[in-house]
Amino acid sequence: YSLPDQPNAIPYITSYYKKYWGFCLSYNQFKKLDKNKNYHACIRSSYKKGFMHLGEVLIKGKSKKEILLSTNICHPSMGNNELSGLVTTMAIAQYLQSKKKLHYSYRILFLPETIGSISYISKNIKKMKKNIIGGLNIVCTGDDGKFSFLSSKYEDSLFEEIALQTLKKNIKTIQKYSFLDRGSDERQYSSPGINLPICSIMRSKYGKYKEYHTSLDNLQFISAKGLGGSFHILKLVLKKIENTKILVSTKICEPFF
Repeated sequence: YSLPDQPNAIPYITSYYKKYWGFCLSYNQFKKLDKNKNYHACIRSSYKKGFMHLGEVLIKGKSKKEILLSTNICHPSMGNNELSGLVTTMAIAQYLQSKKKLHYSYRILFLPETIGSISYISKNIKKMKKNIIGGLNIVCTGDDGKFSFLSSKYEDSLFEEIALQTLKKNIKTIQKYSFLDRGSDERQYSSPGINLPICSIMRSKYGKYKEYHTSLDNLQFISAKGLGGSFHILKLVLKKIENTKILVSTKICEPFF
């Protein structure tokens, strides 16, 4: 696998669902291969029952109702599409842990993409559906591109409304995507039978920049400014949700002030 239109980039190719293998190399490397030679590959591996590492942090607030923050840990060699979300989420976790009083509780997950969220949901679905009122899948937060917002499935949750309001108030221009453009773990959290209102705030969205899933998505592509800006916006969103009160009438019929 190589990329003729990006001859110096090494592509990142995966195959999860069938016994399949291959090599990734830059197109310039590929062109140097001697086509008259035979190449022998020896892969020493076996298929056996394994295990999966998942990370979970629960920061308790006054309410048992939870905000879900989820990020991925499966290919951290990619700067924007992976490592940036991990770094930003760790910073948000530290920020929340520093607060003396929180209204909502925060469940923060560090998972391998797709298979990790599916595994976590399979063991915790009842608890999640009972307590989680909204949240964010945190990916692609490290570059200097303009902010992107990926809606949840129904686009009608309080958390999503507050997140979008905060973005519009603090950012001049944002790129808004519908749930039809989904591609990360929001697919699992919002799938039929679960239907949690999970959205995403990103910089350059996965699949929308040429460095995506290549060796060029590296530490030169992301920046301290990009990461810091993302952390600042996510912090403003969580501050806003913490300070938003939902008023419920304690009297029957028309309230009279």
